[in-house]
Amino acid sequence: MSRTMRRALVPLLLVAAAACSGREATQPVARVVCVSKQLNEFMYAIGAQNVMVGRDLTSIYPPEIRTLTSVGYHRALSAEGIISLRPTLFLTDGNYGPAEVTEQLEKVGIPILTLKSGPQPDSAMGIMAALGRRFHREAAADSIIKVWKAGMDSVLKDTLKWAGVKKPRVLIMHFGQIVNDYLGVKGGVAGNILHWAGGVNALDSASGGMLRLTPEIIAKIAPDVIIATDVGFDRLGSEAAFAKMPGVNLTPAAKHGRIYRIFETDVMYYGPRTPAAIRRMEAFLHPDLVKQ
Repeated sequence: MSRTMRRALVPLLLVAAAACSGREATQPVARVVCVSKQLNEFMYAIGAQNVMVGRDLTSIYPPEIRTLTSVGYHRALSAEGIISLRPTLFLTDGNYGPAEVTEQLEKVGIPILTLKSGPQPDSAMGIMAALGRRFHREAAADSIIKVWKAGMDSVLKDTLKWAGVKKPRVLIMHFGQIVNDYLGVKGGVAGNILHWAGGVNALDSASGGMLRLTPEIIAKIAPDVIIATDVGFDRLGSEAAFAKMPGVNLTPAAKHGRIYRIFETDVMYYGPRTPAAIRRMEAFLHPDLVKQ
């Protein structure tokens, strides 16, 4: 065990010793390090941000979360950086690494709570409710879920209007922050949002996940619409610059000026903002119908 780990372990041992002593011990103040964009957004939404002490590099919503210490990219974490914040809980959706981080956190006694959302919005609502109970923000969580559910019910009801309407073939392009290239989103949350907004995924979405894109693949699938997540879009700076990318420049989307920017957080997980994200997607795909 490194010197940094040993120093960070001392407060945790003191808390444990106090809890086990015959004297009445004060409940330790919660200190949460969370490495999930979705869970971080939920914690702020229910007003539990006062217990947060650390986040992962890609958790940037809401904007005020940037004041928290970053422990690095969620798939390339350093256990020492996490331990140095003296957390009483490591909160995650399970998408973190490397694998040895789990062993190192468990070794120094830091509890790990994994809350992983399922394929539909109701599972994400369940996670928000669970966080509300754990951090004594039940009323706030219930209130948000009520509005969120009403928004989803409205959106799903409106999907009936896409019956008989020609649906554009859409490529959702997501920029990989570590591998530094573009990935095509095949299904999952983004695929569902695209379907509810009246679009057809230009990639085979049966298996979900992502496909590393090449200029040849992009040109071959010839999407009518391209929706790019913010990190990659912003690197190029404009729709015109994005349209000149190799492969993209040969697509109907580029030729007809149908390349749009969307926040990564709008399509990578379900949350209270999902109904609004679907409405924005509808406006991209069916501008004439949405105006009616």
